[in-house]
Amino acid sequence: MLDDTDFRLLSLLQRDAKRTIKELAEELGMTTTPIFERIKRMERDGVIEAYVALVNQEKIGRPLIVFCNVSMPDYTPDNIAEFENQVRRMPDVLEAYHLAGTIDYQLKVVMSDIKEYANFLQQMAKLPMIRVYSSSIALYAVKQSTILPLPTKNTIS
Repeated sequence: MLDDTDFRLLSLLQRDAKRTIKELAEELGMTTTPIFERIKRMERDGVIEAYVALVNQEKIGRPLIVFCNVSMPDYTPDNIAEFENQVRRMPDVLEAYHLAGTIDYQLKVVMSDIKEYANFLQQMAKLPMIRVYSSSIALYAVKQSTILPLPTKNTIS
């Protein structure tokens, strides 16, 4: 069970995971040992899944973001499993969501340019179980965050 200190610690780590145990302990008014133990417990319990570097996609030549909406006319367990396995192997797909509603999946794809996206669509056309329903090209990001909102002392039950 996570307590208020765990959530405060997670909040600090989400903003800067490179902070030292000492810096975190000072910020939380604690010693280093309990901070270290809390982090290890949250890693072991799967609360903290990974530490990553957030890369500026424009600086590496991948400025185009496209939301690709996919439908699956023959919606079977085998088709679902096969498509999801294929998507997991596509490095250009950053995120993929299985949806309820008009479309079955939404993929967030990063590309260098529209020509590369056209090639991506050609590859998607080879998957017999789906069809691309629509594509939306992002003009720019209004908000982009990896920081999850965490409960505060008043919202913990």
